[in-house]
Amino acid sequence: MKEKTLKLLFYLKRGTKSKAGKSPIMARLSVGRTMVQFSCKTACSPSLWDSRKHRLVGKSAEAVAVNAELDSLQVSVCRAYEDLRKKQGEAVTAEEVKAVVFGLQSDCQGLLYHLEEYLARFRERVGVDRSERRYKFLRVFRGHLKAFLRHRYRVSDFPVHKVDKAFIENLEAYFAQEKAFKLNTTAGYLTVLASLLKDLYKRRVIDTYPFMGYSIRWDVGTPRYITKDELRRIIDLDDSQLGSYECVSRDMFLFSCFTGLSYTDIYHLTRDHLIEEGGMTWIRKPRVKTGRMCHIPLLPEASAIIEQYRGIHTRAFRHEPPRGYLLPIPGCDTVNIHLKKIAALCHIPKRLTFHMARHTFASQMTLAEGV
Repeated sequence: MKEKTLKLLFYLKRGTKSKAGKSPIMARLSVGRTMVQFSCKTACSPSLWDSRKHRLVGKSAEAVAVNAELDSLQVSVCRAYEDLRKKQGEAVTAEEVKAVVFGLQSDCQGLLYHLEEYLARFRERVGVDRSERRYKFLRVFRGHLKAFLRHRYRVSDFPVHKVDKAFIENLEAYFAQEKAFKLNTTAGYLTVLASLLKDLYKRRVIDTYPFMGYSIRWDVGTPRYITKDELRRIIDLDDSQLGSYECVSRDMFLFSCFTGLSYTDIYHLTRDHLIEEGGMTWIRKPRVKTGRMCHIPLLPEASAIIEQYRGIHTRAFRHEPPRGYLLPIPGCDTVNIHLKKIAALCHIPKRLTFHMARHTFASQMTLAEGV
C-alpha cells in the first residue's frame, strides 16, 4: 500500500485586503487524496510575498514576524500528522490534521467554553460562598478575553490545552499595551485566568498547570488616606450641594472611616453584629473576604449614621439591601463616582475612592491616636 504524503502550501489571497492594505495568508493542506484549505490567521503586505518561496522576502520586522508564524504553523502541522499516524496508522485525513492543529476535535473544548462553564458553576454559589460583585468581575474578564483572542490570534476561541506561558505573557502584554491597564488591574484579571486553569487542572481537563513557575506582579504601593482636616470638610459639607443619593454615598464613606469596614462588610452589616459589652457598643462580625472576626468599637459618629438610616432605606432608595441589613449602601462604582464630586466640592486634591476610608480609619482613627 502506497504511503500517504503530507503537503503544506502557503499562498496569498490577493483579492482580499484589510484597511491597512494587507492580504490574508492561506494554507492548502494535502494528505494523500484528501485536501483542506484554511486561514493562517495572519496577513502581510502583498509586495513582500514571494509566490515561489511561499514566504515573505527581506528582513523587515513584518517579514521576520510573519515568516516565524508560518514556520511555527508548519511545525505544528507536521507534529499533528505524525501524532495521528501513530494512533491511526495510514487512516489520516487532511481535515483531521487541521482539527488537531486548531484544537477543533470533538474531545477538546476551547478556553472560552470552559470559562462559560466556570461562570455557570460560580453563579450557582453566589449568595452562598461567592459574591455578586466577583461574578460581575468574571463576566468583565470574559469580555476582555474574547477581545484578546480576536486581536492576537484572530479566533473566536482558543484550544485550552494550548494555553501556555507564552499565551499568558501575550495576554499580560495586551492588557498593558492595548488596554493601558494599570499593573494591579492586569494582575486581577490574570488571577481569574489562573483560577480557571487551576480548576481545569484539578479536574484533569488539562495535563499541566500553565501558571506553574509564573509570578503575577502586583504593585503594593503606599496606602492612600485622607487627613483629619479633609475628613472634617467632608463631614461639614452642606447636604444642599449634593443629591440625595450622593448624600448616602458620603455617609457610607464616613461610616467606613469611623469603623474601618470594607464596602462588602458594610453591605452585609446587620443588627445581630452589634454587641453591647462593658457599657459600649461593638461591631463583631466575620469579614466577608477572609472570614476573620472583627472587633470594632462603634464610635458615636458611626452610631449616628446607623440611627439616621434606621428603617428608611426600604422606601427611599432604589438599591435597597436585603431584609435585615442595616445600611442602604449604593453600588461601589456608584459610590466612587459620587466621591469624585465630593472631593471636588471639598477641595481635596486626591482621587477619592471608597477603599481609602479603611486606610483613613487605620491611620487617623487608630495609629494617630496611639491604638
